[in-house]
Amino acid sequence: MTEQQITAKQRSFQYQIWLMLIIVFGVILAGFLMVPKTEEQRKAMMARLGTTNQGAIVSPTVDMSPLLAALPQGEAPKWKVVVAGGEGCNQGCQDVLVNSRQIHMLLGKSSRRLERIYLPDSASMQLIDLEELQAVHPYLIINQIETDLLSAVLQGSSAEWDMLDTRYFVVTPDHQAVLYYTQQQDGGGLLDDLKHLLKYSPNR
Repeated sequence: MTEQQITAKQRSFQYQIWLMLIIVFGVILAGFLMVPKTEEQRKAMMARLGTTNQGAIVSPTVDMSPLLAALPQGEAPKWKVVVAGGEGCNQGCQDVLVNSRQIHMLLGKSSRRLERIYLPDSASMQLIDLEELQAVHPYLIINQIETDLLSAVLQGSSAEWDMLDTRYFVVTPDHQAVLYYTQQQDGGGLLDDLKHLLKYSPNR
């Protein structure tokens, strides 16, 4: 092999190294430039790219600690499906609770990492109604609240609504509401989202 051929190969190798470095640093730079700096930019980017979740994103994320922190906590904090809204747990509310129970069972072995919580309005639910509801849903945690408190917690977020209908919320183990679903949505979407979240979240 001549000296000229060796030099040509060395140059080709150097070009490849420089090309790889340019690509790597170009990707890093593009990543920094694409990071949204404001909430409006983040929403615009999500609208362009789309999301894989079935539920609507709670934006900004809502801290539900004022509603949930007083509930008994096990050794390992769990993900939560929180049901709220509706007038006195009407038919729509009952349908949502039944769907949440079926979804919980369909999670199989992952069901141990999830708990269901119902937040009825203390002014509209009678004790006898709560007892009947607990008999139908023995593993449902029922925590009466004042609707005004829930409204205050959700104020200014994308999940704020008039509370006339019932909604599901997906809440992280540290009480952050991240997704919500209306009572008209198919429960299969909630099931798919829960499977995804439980699969990729730490098993604490």
